[in-house]
Amino acid sequence: MKLVPAENILIIKWGALGDLIMATSAIKAVRDNYPNAKITMLSNLIMKELLPEGYIIDEYIFLSRGGRHVNESFLNQLWMLRELRKRKFDLAINLKWKSERASVLTFLSGAKERIGYHQKYFSFCYTHQIVHPEGRYQEVDRNLDIVKSFGIKVNDATPIIFISDEDKKFADDFFLSGSLQKENTICIHPGASKASRAWLPERYVELSKKMISEFGVKILVTWGINELNLANGIVESIGSNAILSSKTKSIAELGAMIAHCKLFISVCTGPMNVANAVGTPIIALLGSTDPLDWSPVGEIHRTIKSPLVLEHYTDEDERKALDDISVQNVLNVAEEKWNEFRKL
Repeated sequence: MKLVPAENILIIKWGALGDLIMATSAIKAVRDNYPNAKITMLSNLIMKELLPEGYIIDEYIFLSRGGRHVNESFLNQLWMLRELRKRKFDLAINLKWKSERASVLTFLSGAKERIGYHQKYFSFCYTHQIVHPEGRYQEVDRNLDIVKSFGIKVNDATPIIFISDEDKKFADDFFLSGSLQKENTICIHPGASKASRAWLPERYVELSKKMISEFGVKILVTWGINELNLANGIVESIGSNAILSSKTKSIAELGAMIAHCKLFISVCTGPMNVANAVGTPIIALLGSTDPLDWSPVGEIHRTIKSPLVLEHYTDEDERKALDDISVQNVLNVAEEKWNEFRKL
């Protein structure tokens, strides 16, 4: 399809940190193909930390989320519709591929051209739509397929986030104060959205001690909200050559810290997607997560999938799936990756 001219574009995407990061390559492709257009984005507040106004996105309209769900009063929804309509969009792109609400908002935006995934009872919302892929499918590609269907060319599928000079200095100063160097620093992030989705702390400790001994590295332990005690306990248990990351006040600061590391190891969590966006090689430990959906994007990364494969998971199943990933399994992959670094 030939690219259709547009001067005023709406992009719709809200969700958790990983969902939003995995959409950034599609959003950047829109900007690359429409360099002079005004791009407005309807999203939740965290998106502004990834792509601040003036960097790809010109303007945001925010909605509030409570957990996994949109949490807006009726009056706020009316205000939002008014804000969308008055901007007179030429093109609306819905990257919320399973959301009926987003389909309706795409339609009510008033945009002449409206694109997204086909929804059985909401096909009227779009002027251009594509069929949802069957089965497992990479999250990044779900977003890219939507924009590609409209003639938008994609130069790079890798997710991105904006890191400012101040963010880089924050990480520079921390590494300097701790006598850390990128070439021999491995970052681990032991936290997860809930305990059943986290690898056991004692396994991070055992893995880290072996990597320190075998690779001659230092271990940087990053942490987020409500994870300080977990991270600090792991650092104390590892002992020498383990460093607790300082508190990061933004996703960009966390990204800058991870970007200063040679390798990043964690389960499938928001910080793993941050590592993907800043280009740090990842070893991703996937328990219940299917790598066809959520593996890191790029050949520099490695994925370890639990041998326990189930279609549906309880918390107990998720715990067992991660428990089936052994320390030796992760160490073997880390050793292969470290040997690759030495050859460069």
